[in-house]
Amino acid sequence: MNNKIEKIARKSLSFISPYVPGKPEEQLFREKGLLKVIKLASNENPFGASPFAMKAIKNRARTINRYPEGSAFALKEKLSRTLGVNMQQIIVGSGSSEIISLTIQSFCEPGDEVIFATPSFVIYRILAHAFGAIPIEVKLNPDFSYNLNSYLESISKRTKLLILCNPNNPTGTYIKKQELEWLIKNVPDNVIILSDEAYVEYVEADDFGSAFQWLGKENMIIARTFSKVYGLAGLRIGYGIASPDIIGIMEKIRPPFNTSSLAQDAAIAALDDTDFVKKSIYYNKKEKIYLFENLKRLGFTVFHSEANFLFCRTEKNITEICEKLEENGVIIRPVDGFDPNWNYMRITIGKPSENRFLIKQLKKIC
Repeated sequence: MNNKIEKIARKSLSFISPYVPGKPEEQLFREKGLLKVIKLASNENPFGASPFAMKAIKNRARTINRYPEGSAFALKEKLSRTLGVNMQQIIVGSGSSEIISLTIQSFCEPGDEVIFATPSFVIYRILAHAFGAIPIEVKLNPDFSYNLNSYLESISKRTKLLILCNPNNPTGTYIKKQELEWLIKNVPDNVIILSDEAYVEYVEADDFGSAFQWLGKENMIIARTFSKVYGLAGLRIGYGIASPDIIGIMEKIRPPFNTSSLAQDAAIAALDDTDFVKKSIYYNKKEKIYLFENLKRLGFTVFHSEANFLFCRTEKNITEICEKLEENGVIIRPVDGFDPNWNYMRITIGKPSENRFLIKQLKKIC
C-alpha cells in the first residue's frame, strides 16, 4: 500500500482486514475448469428464490431506468402487516449488514465501545473499527454457547452498543428465552442492544430467545434479512425493527435509494410465498440431520445448529480438506483465527443431492 495514502487514511482502518466472502462458484469454474460446482460456503438458500419473487423482478425490470421508492414505503407497509408493528418501527437496508452499519454510525462516537461475541460475524469488528469505535470481543463458552455473564461484565462507561448474533454465525448456537430476558433486564438503558436475527426463520428450538417481544424497550434493535430463507442474497435487502425514535435517528443517515426497486418488489412478493419458505425450512431440517449424522461418522465434531449450516471441528488439516473438495467441485467455508489447536469449518446445508455428493467426497478424503 502507498505509505502516503495510508498516512492520511482513518487510523482505525489500520486494524481492519477486508471481509473475505465464501469463494464464488465462478472463481472455481475459472481456476479448475470444472463442469459442475456445488457451493456450500455462504449460507444461501440452495433452492433459489421464490417464483413469486422472480415474477416480481421480471415485472419491475421494465422500469429500472427510474430511481426506486427511496423510503421503501410498499415493503415497509407489507412488513408492518406481516410482523404486526407500525411502519415507523421499520427501516430497510442493503442487507442486514447495512442495518448494523447504520446502527453503529447513528449511536457510536469515536472511542465508544461495541461489545459482541467471538467467534461471530466478522463484520461487527470491521464496522466498529470503520467508524472509530472500540470493539470489545467476548469469548463464547467452550461449547460455543453465549457467555452472557461476560457480556455484562464487559459493559463500561464507554459502552454504547451490545450486539447479539442469534442464532450465531458461524457456530449456529443460540440464546435461550430466559437467558435473553435476564440479559436485557440487566443491560443499562443507555446501551443499545442490537439482535442480529438473520437466521431466525430456520430456528426449531422452542426455547429460542428472539428479541422481538422486547421491541417495547427504547434501546432494542432487531436486524433481519431476505438473504437466507427467502433466497434474495444477490439483491441485498434486509430490514431493522426498533422504536420509532431509534428508526428516526437511523433514517437521518440512511443513504438515498439504498435499496433497488427490484429488491423491494422481490421482497414484497417473497413474503407472500409461504409455500416456498415452508419447503426451504422442511428440507433444511431434514438435510441437517443427514449431514450431522454422516459428518460425525467421518470423525468430525459437529455442533448443534439452529441455522442453515453446521459448524464442525476436525483434527485433520482443514486447508487440505478444502483444497481437495474444491478439486472435485465442492466449496465449503474454513473458519480459522480463533483456536490454533483445532481446525474448524462451516458447511451450508444444501440440496439432498449436494449434501450426498459432499459426504461422498469427504469419505474419499477422510
